[in-house]
Amino acid sequence: MIKVFSNRTDKPKQYGFVSIDEAPDKNTVGYHPVEIAVSDNATDWVSIYDHPDLEGVHVVDTPAISASSQSNTSQKLGINDGKSLVSSSFDQREIKMTLRFDSRDGSDSRLAYDALQRFLVTREPYWICFADFPERMYYVKVTGVDNTTFNDWGFLVEYTLTDQLGLSRSIGTTGDQNNYLLGFGNNELLTAPPQYSFRGPAFTLYNPSDIVIDPERRGHPFKMILEGSASGDMTIRNATTATSIARKGAWSGKWVLDGVNPFLNDKNDGINTDHGIITLQIGDNKFEVSGFDGELKFDYPVWWLS
Repeated sequence: MIKVFSNRTDKPKQYGFVSIDEAPDKNTVGYHPVEIAVSDNATDWVSIYDHPDLEGVHVVDTPAISASSQSNTSQKLGINDGKSLVSSSFDQREIKMTLRFDSRDGSDSRLAYDALQRFLVTREPYWICFADFPERMYYVKVTGVDNTTFNDWGFLVEYTLTDQLGLSRSIGTTGDQNNYLLGFGNNELLTAPPQYSFRGPAFTLYNPSDIVIDPERRGHPFKMILEGSASGDMTIRNATTATSIARKGAWSGKWVLDGVNPFLNDKNDGINTDHGIITLQIGDNKFEVSGFDGELKFDYPVWWLS
C-alpha cells in the first residue's frame, strides 16, 4: 500500500470537550488542521507532519471540492445559426489553501515561513494530497502567495496552487489494487469489489472515472495487458465505445497495448497490428475478445472532476 500520510500517533487535532479535572492533549489546537503530503512521482510521499522544520505549521483551510474549468473551441459554419463545438478540454484551475503558524517570536516565524516555502515552492509541478479528500491527488505548482499576516505571534498565509491537469487523479492505478485507494464519492461500486482482470470471450469493465479514458486524443495513461497466447489472428473490441485493435498471427507470452503502442514480450509489435486503439466510456464497457486464450488486465489511473 502506498503510504501517503504520516504514521505519527500525535498528529495535531482540534480540541474537544474534557472534564474539569482533565488536561487537554498537548497536540490539540483551536481549529481543524488538515494534513497535506507532496510527492514528485505519486509513489513516495512526504507529509507536512514529518518535516522537522514545519512543526506547528498547519493547513487550516483547503478547497475541499475543486470546481472544474473547461476550455472550449467553437467554429461558425456558413450561415448556420450559432456555432459548432470543435473541441473541449479541462483547463488549469486554481486551488487555494490557508496555513497558520503560532510562534514564540519573530525569528521563529521567519524560520518556519522559510521552511514552508522550501516545502511547497518548486520549479517543477508535483503531486499534492489533502487528508480531507485522501483518495485523490492533484498535479500542482505554486503560483501565488496572498493575504499574508506576518508578525511575532506567527503567520497566516494563503497559497494559490495551479492544478496543471484540471482533474484529480487516483492514488495508485487499477492494475495495482494493493496501492489503489478506494474512497467515498469516487463512483466505486458498492455491490462488488472492482475488477480489472478478466478471462473469456466477453466481459464488462466498469470505469469509475468522471471522464472517458482516451489515450490517443487526450494522452491518458492506459495499459491493456494480455498474458497467454493466440493461435491465429486476435481482436479486442470495446463495443461500448466502438474501438478495437486487431493483431495478425500466432503469439505467446505477454502482449501489452501501452497507450497507443503495442508490445509483444517487451518488443515493439505495431507492424503486426491494425494500429487500432481502445478507449473507455464512463461506467460500463462491454468487451468482446476473439482469438486469445489467457488473462486480460487493465491498468490505468482513474480521473475525477473535483
